[in-house]
Amino acid sequence: MIVLISVLVAGLVTPAQAEAAPKTHLVGTWSAATDRLPTAIGGQTVRMIVRLSAGGSGLRIRLSNLYGSAPVVLRSIHAGLQAYGAEIETGTNQPVLFGRRNYVRIPAGKAVWSDPLPKRYAAGSDLVVSVFVPGTHTRVTGHERAYATTFLSDPGDHAAKDDAWKFSYTSTQWYFLDRVAVTAPAKVPAIVAIGDSLTDGAGQPTDSNRRWTDFLSKRLGGRASVLNVGISGNRLLQPVTGASVVQRFHRDALGQPGVKTVVVFSGINDICKGDYTSAAPLINAYKSLIRLAHRQKVRVVGATLTPFYGYPAWTEEREAVRQQVNRWIRTSGAFDAVVDFDAALRDPAYPDQLRASYDSGDHIHLSDAGRRKLAYSIRLSQIV
Repeated sequence: MIVLISVLVAGLVTPAQAEAAPKTHLVGTWSAATDRLPTAIGGQTVRMIVRLSAGGSGLRIRLSNLYGSAPVVLRSIHAGLQAYGAEIETGTNQPVLFGRRNYVRIPAGKAVWSDPLPKRYAAGSDLVVSVFVPGTHTRVTGHERAYATTFLSDPGDHAAKDDAWKFSYTSTQWYFLDRVAVTAPAKVPAIVAIGDSLTDGAGQPTDSNRRWTDFLSKRLGGRASVLNVGISGNRLLQPVTGASVVQRFHRDALGQPGVKTVVVFSGINDICKGDYTSAAPLINAYKSLIRLAHRQKVRVVGATLTPFYGYPAWTEEREAVRQQVNRWIRTSGAFDAVVDFDAALRDPAYPDQLRASYDSGDHIHLSDAGRRKLAYSIRLSQIV
């Protein structure tokens, strides 16, 4: 009997099947959701700093012209490791090629991935991406609230320079860059968090990397990447600030390399800035996201909506809708798992409002302690 079982078990996986199983895959290690930026840039170099969530080799970046009205040509793209501010560690700044060329032409409405870089990058590295932008562009694709310093140069191409002397200006936007990916072990998945300012990181100091997704990434320690595609002011249903979550879910969440799980933390702006008298429209939207994800065999985790009593838009009617939404998220069984952010942050004595230590002061956005609490309220087995 023992021999028979051994033979049967051994026969379940043939040598050819074992050899065919992928040992590595391309996985996103950083991302930002994009929109059309209310700015104009050109004739200068932009230098952006992004923190990698997972380590790996064969690093690629993606540059986007999704909201452009004409093709854009970007030149002299480089990637290195941050020393301090706009300064790059000596010997790390490498040219990034696109189809073996040192420039890329991106058609309007499109995005283009680079060729891979041979170097290995560690989780937690601060990657510096420098891009020379010839000409002047008024329809710029990017991320409005980076909560990170981007350095803009005096006129000219300064992308290959390690020093910061020519970078005289700063902003807190990311331009054209929307994704970074690495080749990592196949067991390292990407976890995508989609939502609004609560995910985007409102309330954190610039360059602090204290979004709740940053705290979650630290907890995971490179076992999985965490990709933040929050947009401040974004809504689940209506395209008021950026495309709605329903509209961008496939692109920003399901389209990420190596995605295994999506955490949906969206709906509070629909409630506090909309005229909904019932949770039904939001529930129907959640159901549509779940169906889309399951078609791609991606897990969807629902996050309950956090309190906002004391915020100017709060009313009893809106609070009733929030409670209806949360009840459905908790009890419907529609999501693959539920993270109860409401229970984690609410004041036990006054559950319609945030606990004081988790409140940034405006009664809807979170303090550092509040964002950290979200990350530590998630059971890792729910997402990895």
